[in-house]
Amino acid sequence: MRNQTQQTSYTLCEDIEATFTSACEEQEDVEHILFENLSLEGGAYPGLTFRQCRFVGCRLSGFTLARAAFIDCMFEQCDISNAQIQKGTLQRTKMTDCKLLGVTLTESFLLDAMFERCVARYGNFTGSKMRHVRFTGCDLTSGSLSGCVLSSTVFARCLLTRAELFQTSFFGMDLSDSELSGISLSGGELRGAHVSLEQAAMLGQLLAGVLISDAVAQTGR
Repeated sequence: MRNQTQQTSYTLCEDIEATFTSACEEQEDVEHILFENLSLEGGAYPGLTFRQCRFVGCRLSGFTLARAAFIDCMFEQCDISNAQIQKGTLQRTKMTDCKLLGVTLTESFLLDAMFERCVARYGNFTGSKMRHVRFTGCDLTSGSLSGCVLSSTVFARCLLTRAELFQTSFFGMDLSDSELSGISLSGGELRGAHVSLEQAAMLGQLLAGVLISDAVAQTGR
């Protein structure tokens, strides 16, 4: 992902609600805008496309952005809790130290996206497609990753406690440094995934077919 901070000249937004409303009415993309320390609660702004925008310290909670697209965007220390972004797109977009409690990103497409140290408890990613996506140090406790298609996706040092993973294949992924206690599975979702000895002992038969990362590679039986 390129460094938008150094390569993009931003225009400072003074009224986020007016900017979103105008873009919806005019059916225009929102481009090269810096949203800093602004608040927006509630409201529906379907189909918006954001290009090379930066959100810093913003509170954007409870709004609806169905079919929205964020392309080459950055979110830093933002609160996007309970936002509804069904069938959205995150492409080359990075979220850092963001609060995403109860966020809805169902049936969405995530490409070259990054989540670092984000709190996404109860987040709903059901039915989404993720390609080259990285979650690092994120809290996904009680979230849903059911029915997802994951390709070159990484979960590093994440909390997946009590997460729902139904019908999502984690084949080939290294989950050995993430917390998996209480996860919900329907069968072979973790077949071919790499886990630690402690995880294998804790989850027992749920992990049939996994690869033990800190021992000689072997499939569970």
